[in-house]
Formats: sequence, structure tokens, C-alpha cells
Amino acid sequence: MLFLGDLFVFVGGLFIALGIRFESIPNATIVRDHLTSFSGIFILWLAVFLIAGLYDTKVNFSRKLIPGIVLRAQSINMALAGLVFFVFPVGLTPKITLVIYLTVTTVLIMSWRLFLFPFLATVRTERALIVGGGEEAVALAHILNGGRFFRFAGASIVDPNHFENQHTFKQALVKNITEFQVSMIVGDMHNERASALVPLFYDLTFKDQHVAFLSLHQLYEQIFHRIPLSLIKESWVLENISRVPHTIDDLLKRVTDIVGAVVLGVLSLPVYPFIMLAIKSEDGGPIFYKTERIGRYNKSISIFKFRSMNGQDSGEDALKSGLQVTRVGRFLRKTRLDEIPQFYNILRGDLSFIGPRPEMPALAAVYAERIPYYTMRHMIKPGLSGWAQINDFEVPRSGVDVERTIAKLSFDLYYLKQRSFFLDIEIALKTLKTLLVRSGT
Repeated sequence: MLFLGDLFVFVGGLFIALGIRFESIPNATIVRDHLTSFSGIFILWLAVFLIAGLYDTKVNFSRKLIPGIVLRAQSINMALAGLVFFVFPVGLTPKITLVIYLTVTTVLIMSWRLFLFPFLATVRTERALIVGGGEEAVALAHILNGGRFFRFAGASIVDPNHFENQHTFKQALVKNITEFQVSMIVGDMHNERASALVPLFYDLTFKDQHVAFLSLHQLYEQIFHRIPLSLIKESWVLENISRVPHTIDDLLKRVTDIVGAVVLGVLSLPVYPFIMLAIKSEDGGPIFYKTERIGRYNKSISIFKFRSMNGQDSGEDALKSGLQVTRVGRFLRKTRLDEIPQFYNILRGDLSFIGPRPEMPALAAVYAERIPYYTMRHMIKPGLSGWAQINDFEVPRSGVDVERTIAKLSFDLYYLKQRSFFLDIEIALKTLKTLLVRSGT
């Protein structure tokens, strides 16, 4: 709905801008000419909105975040429009019309996002009651009580495990619903005591008070874009992750990998001499290094990088690395230039542009032993960038880090469950945004 609404604003805003510009209803020829010239701009702007996060769940329902994000996105859109119309002209060069149009669309987008969308999304403010325990329930309560969400006035928790028996738990639940005028229950149906009250939830939803009901884990996944690790069991894996190939998506992905690796590989050739000279002049060591990683189906693959450290770990050394990042290597890592040689790995089929980041064999062996279902991330081809990388910047960098790897796995499993060619496009665009921000561009 948001995507179509934004597109409608872009098109409708053009009609309004033309009416203001010509001080009358524009004729069919003017409208046609402008729609033809602006159609490419619309696609670029929607891509900018995606990169900026305007289609993320947390932003969709967050009043405080929207103005700043919209203004930043529109600033970028203004620059793109200037490039398209004046640097690389594609027909019209609408100076006054463009200024009017950018002003009109900014006002319309802000109004649509701040006022109309919340009204369409929900006609009332919800007081939520979270029925469940654990870190997922606490995380949901924290964010819903932060005062940032349109449809939530707040949330409280009733943890079934804090009561002596089912009877006292049910009494406390009913009391909270009545006293706090709860209009939404967020329930953990994997909790035995909570699931035993399904008849009560059914009556509240459809017979008595018309209380809305949401699954705790589904809401958590929707807001945080990760899988609740308390949910991960063999049954979940069987229901949500299949070895059946995504034929069309996999074909599109492979074609994109090949074309992208060839194009970017050729375009990157001019920077090779500068990188090679910088690495060699700093310490005289080797320019490239070859390292082993775990690929699809737990098979070992060899990947290539520009050397960014003062040595190379292999085997068990990776568990307690004492190597240091060089001065040149720090720049290469920040800009991701150290990974340029991996275009060859993508072309060869070892890697993809998008997928879970490949891990060293020694580290993967430790994580497979300590973290349940860790090897599920190896069901698909690893990638240069992944869902975890654009959502969790605290991913482990070196040595064994079980806690952060568990968090990273929750994002990897989300990608495994939701993966599609369009999700890959979103990851690619947001990776570009991350690179630009990190490099200060």
C-alpha cells in the first residue's frame, strides 16, 4: 500500500505542479510530455525511498522518524532529478516546474505518510497486552512503549511462567484486559499456558470485546526483520526452510551475478594498480591472499582478496588471531575495496553478490557445535553482502564470538525464509547506502 501510495503521490503531484506552473488545467500534450520525461524519475525516487528505509516496518508506524527520512530522501531525489534533466538530458528540462514539483511532492509525501496512511492502516489506537515471556516479549514491549508507533498507545506484559497455576494466570490476564482496556493481544502460542487459552482469545476476538489478536513471533519478525531464536526448532526449520529450489529467483540471481561480476570486474580494473602499489609500498608483503571459507552445503571454497592484514590466519589460528589490520587495509576494508577480487569467485559460482557471509572453517566448526541449527545458513550460496550485514553492524569481525554470531544467525534465517530476487535487490541497494555512509560520501 505504501509503494502504490507513493507512486500515486508522484503522479498526482505532477498534475498539481503543472496546474500551478501554467495557472490552469494542463492540456493532454503537456501532461503526456511530462509523464514521459518523469517516468524514469519516479522509478529512481522509489528506489531512493527503499534505500532510505521508508518501506521498513519500524518507519511505517513511526511518526518521529518520518519527517527526517523524507527530507533526506527528497534531497537526494532533487539531486537525481537535476542529473537526469540537466546533466544527462532526456527530453524536457523543466526548471520552474521541477522546483514546484519537488515542493509539492515533499508536502504530499509528508502528509500521506504522517496523516493519511496511519488513518488507513488503523482507525484506532491500540493498547496492547503481550502474553508471553523471554527476550522477544521484552523487546516488543520496549519498542511499543517507546511512544514512536502510530497504532500503539503502549504495551504491558503478562508472563504465563510467573504464575503458580493456570487458574491464577487466566485471572491476571482477564484483569489486565479489563483494567487497561486492552484492544490487542500479542500472544506467544508456543507457550503451553498461553496456547491453552485459545478459546478465551477466540471469544475476546470474535464474540465479546472484539479484541485484535497477533502472534508474538510474527510481530517480532515483522518489526525486527529477524527470526526469534527461541522459535527455532526442527519443526520450524521443516515448515519454513526447504531444499526445494526457487527456480525463477535462482535463475535471475545467477544471471545478475554473472552480468554484475563481468561489468564491475571490468570497471574495477583501473583501481588495481593503485591498490597494488599501496599494499606493496606499506610493508612489501603479498598483494593478494587466498583463504578458505565454508560455501553452500558445507563445502569448502577458496576466495580471493586484497591483503588487508599483516599476515594470514589459517586453520586453528583463526580462533585466536593475533594479526593486525594494516593502515592501507583499514581503508580497503572500510570501502570494501579489499573484496574486489571476489568478482572472480562470483563469476566462478562460489559466491553470490547477496547471501550469508561465508565463514572460516575453524570458526564455522565451533559455531556449529555451540549454536543449534547454525549450519542452516549453509543451505544457500554465501554472498558479498547479506541481510545481517545491512541490519546488524555489530556482526563478529575476528575470533570466536558466539553471542554476536547467534544474533547474526537470526538475520540469516530470516533471509532463508523470505529470500527472493526482490529481497536481494533491497539488500543490494541498502548495501550501497551503507558503503556511501561508511566512506563519508
